[in-house]
Amino acid sequence: MSDGQLSVSDAARALTEETGQQIRPRDITLLFYYRELRDDLAPIVAGRRIIDRRLLPEIARALRRRGWVRRDEQLAR
Repeated sequence: MSDGQLSVSDAARALTEETGQQIRPRDITLLFYYRELRDDLAPIVAGRRIIDRRLLPEIARALRRRGWVRRDEQLAR
């Protein structure tokens, strides 16, 4: 993937580093499934969701809203 594009697993690793909490790729996938995040923001290409690195803060906010990440941790900027 290019510099600004991440797989779901890559995004989970990046958010785990940012938050200090374990973020599961499945939780990110579920955000799209439950329509917490719009599919057009991270399209599926060749069977893989492509996430722009700039979307990480929005993913972090959605994880917080769901209660899947503690609010007291510093999240992606």
